[in-house]
Amino acid sequence: MLSAAALMCVSMMMAQFNTSDVDQIGSGNTSSVSQAGLSNDSDVDSVGDDNDSSVDQDGTTNTSQVLQAGGGPGGDGLSDDNSSTVTQDGTSNNQFTWQDGDGNSSSVDQDGTTNDSYVDQWGDDSSSAVTQNGTSNDSDVFQGYGTAGDGGHTSIVDQQGDDNSSFVAQSGGTGNDSEVIQLGDTNISTVDQIGSDNDSFVIQGPQEDNISDVDQTGDNNSSFVDQWGDRNNSAVVQNGNDNSSTVFQGQIDDDNVSTVDQDGDNNTSFVAQNGDNNLSDVDQTGDDNDSSVSQNGSLHDSDVDQDGMGNDSDVTQNGLEQESIVNQLGDMNTSDVMQSGNNHFSNVNQVGNMNSSTVTQNN
Repeated sequence: MLSAAALMCVSMMMAQFNTSDVDQIGSGNTSSVSQAGLSNDSDVDSVGDDNDSSVDQDGTTNTSQVLQAGGGPGGDGLSDDNSSTVTQDGTSNNQFTWQDGDGNSSSVDQDGTTNDSYVDQWGDDSSSAVTQNGTSNDSDVFQGYGTAGDGGHTSIVDQQGDDNSSFVAQSGGTGNDSEVIQLGDTNISTVDQIGSDNDSFVIQGPQEDNISDVDQTGDNNSSFVDQWGDRNNSAVVQNGNDNSSTVFQGQIDDDNVSTVDQDGDNNTSFVAQNGDNNLSDVDQTGDDNDSSVSQNGSLHDSDVDQDGMGNDSDVTQNGLEQESIVNQLGDMNTSDVMQSGNNHFSNVNQVGNMNSSTVTQNN
């Protein structure tokens, strides 16, 4: 009969068991697993040739699963020349990496507690890097999932703080690029790019509760979102080719909202809002339209709607509670609105071609 001391010793030994499972089928595959601490679990599966996997876990109840197999759009069941690196330090971090194709690379680095990373790359020559430091951050990266030849995408996710969430999906072509940086707590970023050579850059924080949503469909579209402060919200939708959107909100200010919707080719939108509770809505349909909105102060409202070709709108509002509405339907119309002071209202409505309007109000 075992004594109480012996039972305690057996229990402690069982609690310290880390688990590693490595399965490799093919030629030239390499796997390195290092685990220190309690109850960590690593599973590595490679089916193909010349795949490389490195797992380093230090702490308690961390979980890592790496799967390099499937063959991607070719469907031959073999994945070759993929590379995966996993580093987890802390408690109850979890990561899953699946690379289904050839020549993909993934890096996951998590430090803290209950962080979660999911990387799924289907196709060839895509790259993903995920860094999460803090508590309960979540990152999901999906790249590929198109027809044969879909690949060569790049995703970088860097989250520092607690309860941040990032979702990146890139497919439908080649060469899409996404970078997400979130500093602070409870920030949310969603990036969805379909096509080729689209580019998205999102930076949020170091404050809390900012939300960014970028949706680009087509080729060579570009989106830049920079939000500081608390509770700022940006939504960018671009459909077509060679569209560009830039959004700056917050600095150290709060509760600004920007919506940009561009449908067509070669449209450009610039939005800068500094202060609190500002609202900007830009809607451009057609080709070669340009909109610039600059709002400094609080409680401003700008609405720009342009439908046609070669239209240009410039709105500048400084002070408190300005409102501007610009509606241009046709080609090569121009509107310039500048309001300074308090409580001004401007409404510009131009239908036809080559119309021009200038509004200046101050007090």
